[in-house]
Amino acid sequence: MSCLASVLLFFGLLGTALAATETTPPPWRQLLLPRTELAETDNALPRWRPLLPSLFPSDPVLSEALVDLSSPLTSAPGPAMLAWLATVQPVLAQTTFRTGEHLQLPPLRGPETPFPDHNLLRQLAVVRVVALKAAWSDGHRDEALTFALHNLTLSRELLATQEGLIPLLNASGIWQVSLDGVYWLARQPDLTPAQAAALQTALFRDQHLAATALSRAFRGEFTFFTHLVIDRLPRTRDPELLLSSIGSLGMAPPQPPDEGELRLAIPTRDIFDPEATLQAAAEDVRGWLAAFSATSRHPRGLTSLHTYPRLLGYARELPALLRYASQEEAPTTEQITAANAELASVDNPVGKLFLIITTSQWEPLSVSVFRREAQRSALTGLLAWHRLGRPAPWKELLTAGFLAEPPADPFSTAALLMNLKPARLWSVGINGANDGGVGDGENIGQPDDLVWPAGQQN
Repeated sequence: MSCLASVLLFFGLLGTALAATETTPPPWRQLLLPRTELAETDNALPRWRPLLPSLFPSDPVLSEALVDLSSPLTSAPGPAMLAWLATVQPVLAQTTFRTGEHLQLPPLRGPETPFPDHNLLRQLAVVRVVALKAAWSDGHRDEALTFALHNLTLSRELLATQEGLIPLLNASGIWQVSLDGVYWLARQPDLTPAQAAALQTALFRDQHLAATALSRAFRGEFTFFTHLVIDRLPRTRDPELLLSSIGSLGMAPPQPPDEGELRLAIPTRDIFDPEATLQAAAEDVRGWLAAFSATSRHPRGLTSLHTYPRLLGYARELPALLRYASQEEAPTTEQITAANAELASVDNPVGKLFLIITTSQWEPLSVSVFRREAQRSALTGLLAWHRLGRPAPWKELLTAGFLAEPPADPFSTAALLMNLKPARLWSVGINGANDGGVGDGENIGQPDDLVWPAGQQN
């Protein structure tokens, strides 16, 4: 090959490599949550919205009674509630999914996005639970079963479409209401094996719902919060404008200090690197996604092992700037001098400060959703007892073909614990310790164990 040809080949390959580099998206973009808009005819929500407000009683006594009756430990509704339920039966019949319909919420536009649909959908789930109790008590067992299955479908669709942490919390709360309705049915002594099997099949379908919903929510939070807020921050070297914008999450014009107040100096170099900040945020979220994917269980302690070390490292680099950005009192000259020194020497100081301030508390969110998963898992076991006709050990239920494996405890690496006298199942819960399975099945607050007794309790 001639010298000229070699040179041309070299520059040709170099140009190809540079073009590839310019078009290759940064790694953090792989974490963005894609969204494909559903056609309005395929989205049940626009059809439901005009109907759902009628599910809120005008009588405050009935409103309070609905909340009480949605508990799995309360009995069937009384005459006043039954009369009101009769008036909303047409709405309940119309607020189900038609063939080909799904659920899609409006897109998140940022931290200021309202969530008007969640309260409506929660009320739908609550009214269905009360309606299933009324139907069961009136002898309409298939109708009661249908209400429970419709609620599970609603929860599944909602968790599959949410795109952030607040939507996740709302959707998982609706899932809790739906599971409480199933638990009430599972406590009825005359639930038939066939009815138990139908409910159990629906619950088996949701075995990985908690992990997939958490993964989607964390990606959605990164997409519509971290990414969006960083896009809103001004491209400036003025630290005061950057800190002011971070304080409002980019929702208000940045405000400099008042005239005469001490202020940070404007460095001669860039102090905010959006790409590096987004990449660091993405790496944090990826650790959680990997944990959810690996086990479909709550990754206890991942905050201290994965998220906090990075943030603590940033805080050690920026103690003066962090104090300046967070303290209420006016800064001293010494504090300003120390913060200015950090701005002049630390790489991407404003980006690291942003991550310290805005990184979400991932672990409590994981706990909240996996509590629902623990109940879903326990219900598959309680329903297996119904199919067998009596409480029995996991091995016997597996041999009878009512379970493929013992129901997993998402807060441990083992199966849910059980006791046959009195018959109950329990999860070790948030602390990961077996505290004896004491509880009535309400599981409100922070109980030592999450407990599901078998049998009816009015």
